[in-house]
Amino acid sequence: MPLKTEVKVGNISNLSDARYCAGMGVQYLGFSIDGDAEHYVDQNTLKTIKEWIVGPIIVGEFSNLDTTDYDFSTLGEELDYIEISDPDSIGTAGKTGLPVIFRLDIDTVESVREIEEILNNLKDGVQFFILDGSPGYKIKNKDILSLASLYKIMIGFEMDHQSIHSWIDETDIFGISLKGGTEIKPGFKDYDELADILEEIEIE
Repeated sequence: MPLKTEVKVGNISNLSDARYCAGMGVQYLGFSIDGDAEHYVDQNTLKTIKEWIVGPIIVGEFSNLDTTDYDFSTLGEELDYIEISDPDSIGTAGKTGLPVIFRLDIDTVESVREIEEILNNLKDGVQFFILDGSPGYKIKNKDILSLASLYKIMIGFEMDHQSIHSWIDETDIFGISLKGGTEIKPGFKDYDELADILEEIEIE
């Protein structure tokens, strides 16, 4: 079913999340495939999950591609996009031949000018950006809005039911980035928080 904006759900580690998100019309499904990631998914599990879903773009979430032990020999069979959060990996990411997403934690920067400098330096090698973190602490929402008119940006920070419509309807953001949960036991999962947001932005 269609959603009001582009949506990426990351940190997916189980088939329940993947199938639910695909059924809800989520366009991008992200899997943490760095060995030390909290929601790590090994390549065999990723292959199995991918066999059960049709439609979404599969995103491999890395921190630094230069230090990962991921086997890139079958990269194109498993992934459609690569997501990184270390600017030093941008060169390696470009060599994979896959579109690149860059995730920036805005809590690690001091000003909107610093954010814009990072985005501007990386824009030629990146399909779109995800801004994650806590808006309102150092960087104000209105400053992020100014960047959304210049760069292709998904926002990944927490939103309530009212603000999510404001972001989608009244700004130039490309989309929103959400995170999957942890499966309670195989086949059973509490989808409440994720479901609330996705149902909120469904097109009737």
